[in-house]
Amino acid sequence: MLPGLIAALERVVAPFERAFTPPREVFTDPELHAREVALLWADGFAAGSEADLPRTGAWSRVPLVGASLVLLRGDDGEVRALHDVCRHRGVQLLDGAEGQLRSGEITCPYHGWCYGLGGALLRAPGLMVAAERDALGLRTRPAWSRWGQLFVGPRRAAPPWLEELASVPLRRARRVRWEVAANWKLLVENFQESHHFPRVHPGLEARTPMRDSTSVAGDGTWLGGTMRLHDEIETVSLSGRRMGRPWLVRPPRRRAVHDAWLAPNLLTSLQPDYFLIYRLTPRAVDRTEIVAEIYVHAEAAEDAAALEDLAAFWDLTNAEDRAICERQQRGLADRGYTPHRYARGEDGMHMFDRYWAGRMLAALRGDA
Repeated sequence: MLPGLIAALERVVAPFERAFTPPREVFTDPELHAREVALLWADGFAAGSEADLPRTGAWSRVPLVGASLVLLRGDDGEVRALHDVCRHRGVQLLDGAEGQLRSGEITCPYHGWCYGLGGALLRAPGLMVAAERDALGLRTRPAWSRWGQLFVGPRRAAPPWLEELASVPLRRARRVRWEVAANWKLLVENFQESHHFPRVHPGLEARTPMRDSTSVAGDGTWLGGTMRLHDEIETVSLSGRRMGRPWLVRPPRRRAVHDAWLAPNLLTSLQPDYFLIYRLTPRAVDRTEIVAEIYVHAEAAEDAAALEDLAAFWDLTNAEDRAICERQQRGLADRGYTPHRYARGEDGMHMFDRYWAGRMLAALRGDA
């Protein structure tokens, strides 16, 4: 299988005019999936939301292949990514998906080793060499925050419109979670092209026509795209109106939607008056969890009707995407499928495919 897979991926990373779409195995083979996720998530990923950790001691578990990682807000207000594993005998310290530590300490249920909220070892009953205490804190990974999102790994560059958004005070207005019976890469590919709008998303096509979309090549860790708003609307919603929401962007950007994928698992859509994110978590080769959030300006009124104007539109659009991606996953399970050349308008999709296929190729050849 390996020589054939390498050859297929080499065709994916070829220049757009000569490239072929990926082989079905990268969407259906569990072993390839596990290797791919471990590789692509190793450099960093979107892990959670600031709003889910509102106070000291709040924590949430991060789904991650091969690690038990939690995000925890410490006494200093900072969020850290800690490996939820006691340094004594490797016992998992916390139960569940999220919680609130009332005592300001993390205590191992096995032998009582106790850690502070920053991960430092406070007490270790039975520790024979006390001088080792300072070296036995919980292992950590770098964590940082931007646009209300929490990231694990080193800081990365972002599209200029998201760099500008970093100075705007945001408030999370909505959070929903669902699962899609499809490989995570299919969801990103779908996000990276708009020529499916006329058939799959008539509502989007009426507000951001396919013909007015363009792809923006990033720096290797992000890709972008812009879609011009239809002349008759102010924003993408059922009504097409802002309904009192303050602008998030400067005047030159108010007649377009600016989308971006941030490697490997965050999809963002900056509208003139709100910010939409999708955080993807692969659960299996054919199953992906999505957390979707809507952010508005911190000074926006808490208007239920205005929020429903957005929520109803995106609930419908997300359901359309879910249905078509699940249909595609079922089709890729058929061994009759073979790769083909990319169509016009799939340049953004090809940019994403070159990212992950290039990383996989390097690993398969032993270069990474």
